[in-house]
Amino acid sequence: MRSWPKPRKSSGSSGSERRRRVTSVSAKFRIAVTGDYERLALRAVPWTSLGDDVEVVAFHEPFNAVRSTAEALRDFDAVTLMHERVALTREVIEQLPRLKIIVFNGRKNAELDDQAAAARNILVCRSNPNFEIPAGEPGGKSPSELTLALLLSCAWRTGPMTTLIRTGGWAAQAGLALRGKVLGILGYGSVGKPVARMASALGMHILVFSRSLTVEDARAANVTRADLDTVLKNSDAISLHLPLNASTRRLIGKEQIAQMKDGVILINTARAAIVDEGPFIDALRWRKIAMAGLDVFWQEPLPEDHPLMDIPNLVMTPHIGYATAETMVVRYQGQLETLLGYRQGRIIGRYSSHAVA
Repeated sequence: MRSWPKPRKSSGSSGSERRRRVTSVSAKFRIAVTGDYERLALRAVPWTSLGDDVEVVAFHEPFNAVRSTAEALRDFDAVTLMHERVALTREVIEQLPRLKIIVFNGRKNAELDDQAAAARNILVCRSNPNFEIPAGEPGGKSPSELTLALLLSCAWRTGPMTTLIRTGGWAAQAGLALRGKVLGILGYGSVGKPVARMASALGMHILVFSRSLTVEDARAANVTRADLDTVLKNSDAISLHLPLNASTRRLIGKEQIAQMKDGVILINTARAAIVDEGPFIDALRWRKIAMAGLDVFWQEPLPEDHPLMDIPNLVMTPHIGYATAETMVVRYQGQLETLLGYRQGRIIGRYSSHAVA
């Protein structure tokens, strides 16, 4: 069963399932807080501090098309984006006559056409809270924890076993003990490093593919630096933590999957497009990839008729790696502070994709 709520047509009333209002009084300055799937936004931070002449509307469901996005956001002066949950393309932006400012969370937003916004003199600002973990701490960012959860779920097949029990079954496949197995990590940054530490605590051996990792740093961290082919050929499980760019798009394709061990586990909490979708689905069906854990997808929300919906050896979460109650409060606080600054004549976090590498 899908975890994403299905979009419903708004009745336009204050009791709509699609949105909630901070105030029922029509205001001159209207703010759309989009992507509030967890229904945390309106109680996470004091939006009323923006003033009595401000109305804040939180949208709890994904928009399913350009038209529905434009219709929902047409009468707003400000729009906030929770990472890449809503696409503000040129086609959408050109249909938003009142829009004056866009605030998004994160370093970049692939679903936002900031150049189209600039062409209409719409200010784009980013709120990029720091969630760095102190050096030497065993834990990590929330995507690191989700990675470990997906890895354990794949090793012990908790998803398929839950389905088995609910359908009246009991006999099951044996689990896979991770102790002594090799975990290949592609990308050794703020998410990949904690994954390595936590997997090491489980008794796994760690191979790392990273252009920035030195042999000395690898030795100090008790991991082994290796090239991509070596990681692919020798890992029992592989976890992706690379940024998406020209060099990593479809990095894992048919040829790379063929190099992997038969029965490998593949975890992706980074970006879906790092993996070539077609060969990946084929490898799951033929059990070349025994189990996979995904938090990111080539189309989000995932369509009901997508092939992944019928593949049993798969554990999925709806792009929630960054969405813990604690971090979401910090993100909404960042949005609020940016909008407070704007209302006071200050610009916080002005963004242009031309200025970001």
